[in-house]
Amino acid sequence: MAEVVTGEAVILDVPIATFPSRLLALLIDMGIQIALDVVILVIVLPRAGHVDAATMSAVLLTCWILIIVGYPTIFETLTRGKTPGKMALGQRVVSDDGSPERFRQALLRALAGVLEIWTIVLTPVALVTCIFSAKGKRLGDLWAGTFAIQIGRAHV
Repeated sequence: MAEVVTGEAVILDVPIATFPSRLLALLIDMGIQIALDVVILVIVLPRAGHVDAATMSAVLLTCWILIIVGYPTIFETLTRGKTPGKMALGQRVVSDDGSPERFRQALLRALAGVLEIWTIVLTPVALVTCIFSAKGKRLGDLWAGTFAIQIGRAHV
């Protein structure tokens, strides 16, 4: 549990999402994103003979970025802090003051996720910050001013 002071100066006790449940939600979301990438490859690659390699690389890179950054940003913005993985495990991302996550915060988290989740550059740092942070914050949460809470009955 963490105490959150809202904008109206009300103190709320909210349950923090546990590290294992956040990891499982992430794996669900990564599975969906990889599946979307495969679908794009199946659609785009048969047309590869009609365009040059540079154009094909640009198209594939653009699709990958849209899926890796757009997926969490769009879902978390439209569902007030939830992706399909978080929905499955009863989690939600909120601002540090307990208010719903905003577009800017979702975008910051997604951009940070490219570095800390999809590349190996900051993954160890992200894991350590998530494990040792009082609110279980990964780097994207620290930069965006957010954290994940448990809202449903599913606990891992």
